[in-house]
Amino acid sequence: MVSRETDRVPGCGQIAVQIAARLSHSYGWVNRDDLRGYAQLGVALAVRKYRDDRGVSLEVFAYHKGMFLAIDEMRRDGVLRRRDAKAAPPACALRDDLPDPAGQRGHDAVVQRDLLASLLGRLAPAERHLLLMHYAQHMTFREIAAVFRISESAVSLRHKALLGRLRRAANRQTV
Repeated sequence: MVSRETDRVPGCGQIAVQIAARLSHSYGWVNRDDLRGYAQLGVALAVRKYRDDRGVSLEVFAYHKGMFLAIDEMRRDGVLRRRDAKAAPPACALRDDLPDPAGQRGHDAVVQRDLLASLLGRLAPAERHLLLMHYAQHMTFREIAAVFRISESAVSLRHKALLGRLRRAANRQTV
């Protein structure tokens, strides 16, 4: 039966070898010769089901349809089984006392943000405005100097002094 059906396709043996090679990746426990036999059977069944009016070449149809028909034949023979359609076992609940690995980092970030907000709240409005222009609005010292009508080096010195004051105040509050 197989040879008579596959005689219509010149490269039918090669198609079966390709199907067997592809199936061996997923079904490595099945003997390679058995896979080749199932692939030849699948190709023969595919050749039998082929119709010219579908717009697909016989070789392409035989390859794709033959592979799935080979899998169906292996299931019929008991070589492969479908997974059971039952629900997966319920997952066990996590214990309440397990630490959240990201929890401490998130907590630390919130504490640092609150500390920074309180420190910035203590600054004079002009000092706070200088830091906002530099860090939030991404302005250069030259642009900030033009806003305050001072030199660029004066902005740099004020910026450095503000960072030093904020650092010292933060160290006092965290210690």
